[in-house]
Amino acid sequence: MQGEKLIIAILVSLALGGLVWSAASIFSGQAAVSPLVNNQENFAKALQAELPDKCQTPPGYTESDWQEHLSHHPDLYAECFTDSK
Repeated sequence: MQGEKLIIAILVSLALGGLVWSAASIFSGQAAVSPLVNNQENFAKALQAELPDKCQTPPGYTESDWQEHLSHHPDLYAECFTDSK
């Protein structure tokens, strides 16, 4: 019984601490933004980081992962899906 109360108190403390940290980040204007968030700034950075041959698999990707990524953007990578590649 005593152990259960301790566990509940720890979990509640962690939850409240997370809420306070999140609120402080938001109100200070420094909320963390994931690099995976789709926004214009991240999109522009991604385009600038493209290899000269945008169909080529960049470092950090496997061939299949890159092909899957390309398939989500057929308007940008249409030439990567021709039979000549």
